Parts: sequence; structure tokens; C-alpha cells
Amino acid sequence: MRRPGIVLLVVLSAILLWSWLPASDETTELPAANQLVHWQGAGHDWLLVVDPQTRELVVYDASDGRPLQRLGAEDGVPPVQSIVLQGPWLFVMGGQHPKVRLLKLPQLQPVTANTR
Repeated sequence: MRRPGIVLLVVLSAILLWSWLPASDETTELPAANQLVHWQGAGHDWLLVVDPQTRELVVYDASDGRPLQRLGAEDGVPPVQSIVLQGPWLFVMGGQHPKVRLLKLPQLQPVTANTR
């Protein structure tokens, strides 16, 4: 009876150790979702921040911290949970809204499917 117990302990230990191994590196190519991104381009130096209380996107001047713009539902931006910067594009994701809103920088205008 000892031998089966030892074998079971070894098998369970191996399963437990395997579950703690880090995930594969396949996801490293995708940018991480953030609540703050720094964007420079077209004469702008901005910090784009998710306001966790209002779930709006707030744009700050990165050089002096001055708030420049606040984007919310009135601007076509759903409640924001996280943002991802990819070149001149800002991907805005909401927790309750599975859709991803795409904003073109520096205009900060939502891009629709028929916009080129």
C-alpha cells in the first residue's frame, strides 16, 4: 500500500509543479493593456490615462502635467478599463463592453469601419 501512495504523491506533485510553470512566450508579441501610456508625435508629448473613477480617458501634457482633454461617452468613447498604444493608434477597451474602440492619434477621434 506504500508504493501506490508514493506514486500518487509523485504524480500529484508533478501536476502541481507543471501548473506553476510560466505561460509560453506566444503572448509577448502583443502589447500589454495599460491604464497609462506615453505618446509622442506630430509635435505632441502626451500622457494618456484611464480615470478609474469616471472610466474616461484623460489626456495630459507630459512636459508639465497640465490636463488637456477628457474623453467619455459624449465623445464616442465607451467606459474605459484599459488602453493599448500601437503606433498612431490607441485601442480603448471597456470592461462591460467587449468592443474595442480605436482612436487615431493625435486627432483622438474614434475610427469607424467606413473611415479610411
